[in-house]
Amino acid sequence: MTTNPDDLVLSRQDGGLLWLTLNRADKANAMTVSMVERLTAQLVAAGTDPSVQAVLLSGAGERVFCAGVDVREQAADGDMARQRERRSQGLAALQDAVLDTPKPVLVVLNGMASGAGAMLALLADACVAVDSAEVALSEIDIGIATFSGASIVEAVCGLAHARDLVQSGRRMPATEAHGMGLVRALAPRAELAAIATGLATLLGSKKASVFADNKRWINRRVKAALAEARQEHAHHRAQAAAQPVTPA
Repeated sequence: MTTNPDDLVLSRQDGGLLWLTLNRADKANAMTVSMVERLTAQLVAAGTDPSVQAVLLSGAGERVFCAGVDVREQAADGDMARQRERRSQGLAALQDAVLDTPKPVLVVLNGMASGAGAMLALLADACVAVDSAEVALSEIDIGIATFSGASIVEAVCGLAHARDLVQSGRRMPATEAHGMGLVRALAPRAELAAIATGLATLLGSKKASVFADNKRWINRRVKAALAEARQEHAHHRAQAAAQPVTPA
């Protein structure tokens, strides 16, 4: 079993394109805290690397792009409260890296994207999906509120879709997401990498400073919505921590 973060986030540069692959297929590519932190660091570094024109983020295997963060990950020191805080801060930093990296960031959905994985797909500059992929924000089905997920969906595609996806927890087929404009392109599995490469090459060919300025301006409302959502998440965690523990 691979435990080294270097093995769990694979990096490969092909010309000006940097491929980052979540490599935990046996765990549905659910991200550990160290994976989140490593991915964030790689995105930030790519933003200032003149050899990188665009970043493509995908997952290992053919079933799942990313099932979100690994909420079952145990803290090495046993402090689960600190672990939850580190996970929350790490995910926020990763979302910011996708939004703030001046280079194009594309998510390549090789399969199901749920929770934090779906959020990455929605926050990216473009999303290319295999035609059998699905997107879901199903936190409600495990009793967790998703203020960030709701804010992202509302900012990106509107209140009605936020009510639909967040409150039902349903799986949206990539074909439906494509019709809504959430997925830029659909592809048969055999053509997924080629189509994603073509789009990344196109976006990466634009004048870098102009692309970065446009990206910053386009993302300003989703960033404001996320800032508000994170305050609500922090308030929610503080309330939960203040609840008395009922003896077994």
